[in-house]
Amino acid sequence: MNDTEIKTYRLIIKGKVQNVGFRHWFSDLAISLGLNGYVQNLANKDEVEAIVQGNIKNILNITEKSKSGPQMSLVEGVIPNQIISNVKYSGFIVKYDSN
Repeated sequence: MNDTEIKTYRLIIKGKVQNVGFRHWFSDLAISLGLNGYVQNLANKDEVEAIVQGNIKNILNITEKSKSGPQMSLVEGVIPNQIISNVKYSGFIVKYDSN
């Protein structure tokens, strides 16, 4: 597999991951790894969703680091799934609840 090939993954991070700075921690890490996409809380209070796009090495890196998360979090699991996406993300953002 070519390391420079762009992949898109959806990560579901479960555990104590809301109201602990997880999204901002994840966003900073994604930006430092040159990944594009977004991170947001899910309606389930114990889950955060991230869409990450970039090379597979950096996606695997952020997936692995997400298993620990920031200091206040308690990650119980990370579920990565490669997705087929025609969307080309530019930069990385934190999405907030619209309500």
